[in-house]
Amino acid sequence: MKPSVISRRDLFMAGAAGVTVGLGSFGQSGAAAQSERGGKLTMLNSTAGPDFELAVRRHVALGLQWLDLKDAIWGQTINDISLENARRVATIAAENRLGVFSLSTALCASNIAEGEAAFRKRHNATLEHVLDVAQIVKPRCIRLLSATLRPFPEGESVMAFLRRNHPWVFDAYAQMVDRINVAGYRCLIENESDLFNRVDGVLEFFEQLRRPGRVFLTWDVQNFWEAGVFPTLDVYRRLRPLIAYVHFKGGRSENGKTLAWASALEDASWPVVDIARAVVASGAVPVICLNPSHGKRPPGYDDWTVAQRDIAFLRREVRADL
Repeated sequence: MKPSVISRRDLFMAGAAGVTVGLGSFGQSGAAAQSERGGKLTMLNSTAGPDFELAVRRHVALGLQWLDLKDAIWGQTINDISLENARRVATIAAENRLGVFSLSTALCASNIAEGEAAFRKRHNATLEHVLDVAQIVKPRCIRLLSATLRPFPEGESVMAFLRRNHPWVFDAYAQMVDRINVAGYRCLIENESDLFNRVDGVLEFFEQLRRPGRVFLTWDVQNFWEAGVFPTLDVYRRLRPLIAYVHFKGGRSENGKTLAWASALEDASWPVVDIARAVVASGAVPVICLNPSHGKRPPGYDDWTVAQRDIAFLRREVRADL
């Protein structure tokens, strides 16, 4: 018999209780929990520069404790990094007393309309390689991305369209979640595409996975804005039971609604300080990751310079020891 879909109340309760699997727990108690509770800052490794060893030194100089590994790792991404280079990463991280919080993979970044066989063929083998890498670098989490859907459905909810035309998607994701959990890691899904273009749609997607407390949301604030949901405290509060990791990047609007310009957090059009304070106060998000802003770039705009401004801004306005 097919398991029933988890209700939103059960999903909320699981998230509120800090239920999880894998190494450690978002709901752990005692000294270990206190060391994570309240949030620390990191950034995508390549935000600190295309030279991996220089990027690590910059993390240390800024007082950061965690790495988020994505790309620009001696010319490789975390999806295709060699095991030899993974061992180099582990050694350099250990020498600099940095932990690896997340492997920011591109797993699941493909068009659902290409079909189940193509989706599984593309991503299942890559997942196995990523898990081999994880055994070496020992991250807390492994990130999947929300898939794309082209052509995009008009006139109905995305989730209703998926249930009717591509119900296999939920099982494909659930099986990847299980594989990651069994290997000992927390699984995150980031709202990378307009597949996650409404709060209710995100909540329903996680319900359909039937894995409460076993898979969490990486909430990329600006990605959600680009998908049509302007960042507010209300949006955060509705998603909060799912959120275990947050990506912050600035962004300015020209019309008060849509993203137009890349910017530092201090200059952003959305309520950065209010949301950041709420995220830190929740105790549910151990690490906040800074990402390069999307949007048109003003003359002289530089991701590394902006990242340094963003760290100083959040430590000044939210908490000094972030």
